[in-house]
Amino acid sequence: MKQLAGALGVLLLGLAACQPTETTTKADEAEPAGRDTPATEPTPTPPAYVGSWAAERSWCANTLGPERPIMVTETTFNGYENTCEITQLEPTEEGWNAVFVCQAEGTTSNRSVRMVADDGRLEITWLDEGYAVEWNRCRA
Repeated sequence: MKQLAGALGVLLLGLAACQPTETTTKADEAEPAGRDTPATEPTPTPPAYVGSWAAERSWCANTLGPERPIMVTETTFNGYENTCEITQLEPTEEGWNAVFVCQAEGTTSNRSVRMVADDGRLEITWLDEGYAVEWNRCRA
């Protein structure tokens, strides 16, 4: 009987140790939401001009030569024989006005351009030269 009382005492002591103390509240026990999970910011949608573009859709698969896509990021324009940094960008109702600082054949030039893009096409107007070029979006 003493063994049973001793075992019961140990069991009760163990249960008491698992109970919250008087200073513990439900709010103290609950983890704040997201404490262990890092907060993730929604990924912003890139501007419509970002992507791979080709004058002819059949060029989209090409990786070499002049008949291949150009690549446009939020900050660069990479053509066949030139690379441009987009140094100024101003949204307009139709698209964007930008300044390209381009490197081509060892020469650096500043070009004012207007970009108009949608899901399927990109038109860049070279404002100082007075002409426009249109490309088709290449699908990944």
